Amino acid sequence: MILVVGLSPAWQRTLEFGALIPGKVNRARRVSEMASGKGVNVARVARQLGGNVRLLTVAGGQRGRRLVAGLPPASVVRVEAETRICQTLIADGVVTELVEEAGALSRREVSQVLARFDVEQHRAKLVVLTGSVPAGCGEEFYARLIQRSRVPVLVDVQGRQLVNAVAARPFVVKVNRDELEAVKKIDGAEWLVISDGARRVTVRHGAEQFSLRPPRVKAVNTIGCGDAMFAGMAVALSRGELMEEAIRFGVACGAANALTAEPGHVRRANVRRLLRQDVRAAAKTVLDKR
Repeated sequence: MILVVGLSPAWQRTLEFGALIPGKVNRARRVSEMASGKGVNVARVARQLGGNVRLLTVAGGQRGRRLVAGLPPASVVRVEAETRICQTLIADGVVTELVEEAGALSRREVSQVLARFDVEQHRAKLVVLTGSVPAGCGEEFYARLIQRSRVPVLVDVQGRQLVNAVAARPFVVKVNRDELEAVKKIDGAEWLVISDGARRVTVRHGAEQFSLRPPRVKAVNTIGCGDAMFAGMAVALSRGELMEEAIRFGVACGAANALTAEPGHVRRANVRRLLRQDVRAAAKTVLDKR
């Protein structure tokens, strides 16, 4: 089982327009609503890929009740803060996100999350930590989970959570190019996977480095592509695939997500088709560690 921890879920509204004109009345031609957030997206895609997955998350208020109804298999800690709402506007091939921040957790709620994690991780082969952490958890929250985990941990976070998580030596860290620039240096993870939109994914392992080229697609919505990639990696690793093949599979899943309007959705037929494209690794090189 893959245990996904994502503590900043959202109720997601996606509105599609023929055109979006600031300062004018814009009428959406299509509206969809769903549970979302990085942890939810990763867990949902992993399930769509046939993975055995369980999500650990939080939910609060009326939107939290709607969120729970739309989740993949999950262990949910009920909290006081209302679950946030996020909106995605799609028009003329341009995607705009309106993001509300997650509400803070109390000390008691944080303790409940930690206790739930200790129970759930005993059945897991892998742990995935992804997304921002609500206020009240502390900047070392994910590092604490890594230290408590008995199985390999895959991490996709930002800022101080990222820096502190790396110091706890997880199995895999995935970052995008901007996040890597923000923290300057990541040294501690066994594997470092650096995504860069539609450009090559760079992979570092010890003194070796290689890269993979994502397949080219006509994107509908790029939101959630990183989550889908991470989910694909986790599913492949849970099935015993070697890291290079797991990342290759993840890259195809990220591209497949771009073909759907809703974030955190892939179709297996699309993944299979994209895997047949040229998603090959470049030759390995040795990094200069001087």
